[in-house]
Amino acid sequence: MTDAESGPFRLGRDPLTPVRLATLLDEPAARLVLEPGAADRLDEGFRALESAMARAAEGGPPVYGATTGFGGNAVSPGEASDDVAPAEELQLRLARYLDTGSGEPLPHRTARGVLVARAHVLARGASGVRSEVVLRLVDLFHAGIAPVIHRYGSLGASGDLVSLAPLARLVGGEEVECLASPEPGDPPRISPGRAALARAGIAPIELRGRDTLALVNGLSGVATLAALLLVQARNLVSWSVAGAAATGWALGARSEAWGPDVNGPPHRRHRGQEQVAAALRGWVSGSTPVGRHPGAGLQDPYALRCVPQLLAPGQELLELFDGWLAAELDGVSDNPVPGGVPGDYLSGGNFFGGYVAQAADGTAGVLARMGDLLERQTFLLVDGRRGLPANLVPPGLPPLRHGLKGVHQAASALAMELQRGALPAAPFARSAEGHNQDVVSNAMNAATSLADQVDRAAALVAAHAALAAQAAELRSEPAGLPLLAWHAAVRRHVPFVHDDTPLREPLQALATFLRHGPAESARG
Repeated sequence: MTDAESGPFRLGRDPLTPVRLATLLDEPAARLVLEPGAADRLDEGFRALESAMARAAEGGPPVYGATTGFGGNAVSPGEASDDVAPAEELQLRLARYLDTGSGEPLPHRTARGVLVARAHVLARGASGVRSEVVLRLVDLFHAGIAPVIHRYGSLGASGDLVSLAPLARLVGGEEVECLASPEPGDPPRISPGRAALARAGIAPIELRGRDTLALVNGLSGVATLAALLLVQARNLVSWSVAGAAATGWALGARSEAWGPDVNGPPHRRHRGQEQVAAALRGWVSGSTPVGRHPGAGLQDPYALRCVPQLLAPGQELLELFDGWLAAELDGVSDNPVPGGVPGDYLSGGNFFGGYVAQAADGTAGVLARMGDLLERQTFLLVDGRRGLPANLVPPGLPPLRHGLKGVHQAASALAMELQRGALPAAPFARSAEGHNQDVVSNAMNAATSLADQVDRAAALVAAHAALAAQAAELRSEPAGLPLLAWHAAVRRHVPFVHDDTPLREPLQALATFLRHGPAESARG
């Protein structure tokens, strides 16, 4: 970790990648800072906005979202049938009418990440807000207070309007629910917002200019959710590679299928395939090869032989999606944005979540493909045909012991759910808001569906790891240090199974562990 990554995060300046965002949320002492120069630029931009609003009041060009309505209801002052409301009242009206979300709230960790992401966007200085607005988001982050962001309501075009409306209302001092700890050390729970702010000594601010629009008219909600899920998905894929290596070793798979001659030049040109094959070899390095069972056949099943070819495309896609989401977190998702002349604003579509939706849908597909491979391997582990006992029941036990048969059944069910969950969300977008938003991205639905997909994938990777660890332990050949490190990580959560025993809670603990760090961390 660089000095910049280990110190306070400088809003609007330091790169905000999915991993950096996850690290900030996992570090209790993480701090956000708005440097004086950035604060000055924000206040200068707000003064330019005020000047443009004053010119609009005197008959000049309207300033969308500050002197007009919103979306399909936007009008210039001269077109309004009644007096146009003051900007402050207009901002409150926007926050109120958009607060229509439904469904379960996103996790507290994700909601805190939204504070980081939106503060980072606003600190870029393209949204016409005062430094006070950004600093209030910083105060909320440091106090552990987060808005309640409901699962349903965002179209992913014009950003996360409905999803982030509670954030604007919370910042503006309206009575809304938030996620906060009632007392220091308590777990966060849904609490009245005003009381939470008062306990933390945070004063609400007056929403002026286009403050509400700047807070909600972007993709910080869905980009945060997708970015954090992508980090977990990449962790799970890394554990699947390690588990696949352990499985291949325990089943006595032919090592040549993972060798450099098969997976690299001159025969193959895929960088990811070379990397996955090298990782597989790394995990089994130092391990005594397991003798092939007479019934193993001349060539191994594809679920053992084709691991590099199957996992590598997904791994490369996740790397691509990571870059997309880093660019989204680091860019400005808002509309309009300042032009080259002070007070001039350019209308565009930077609130459209096309990249986020495709990344979320693509990640869900990668996890489904990974699940297909792992489930097929679990069958090979329990079928009793490659020198291991059926259902991995330890030798010498009395009859009618079932070993890990239930774990394999659960793995099959999870693989089917992963396949169903790979159905993409983006193609199911539809016109909205009276056809003003005639094409939308459906990004939030893609991201919330991905959240379910990551849950399933974590459970399947854990089930596969438990089976592979049992198989490895049943072998008499000694494992090398990398496999021993992987085995120890699994065994910290799931024990060796001697007799029929419930494994639901140990498997859940392992699944939670696997999604929050890469497999390489087990090797030190």
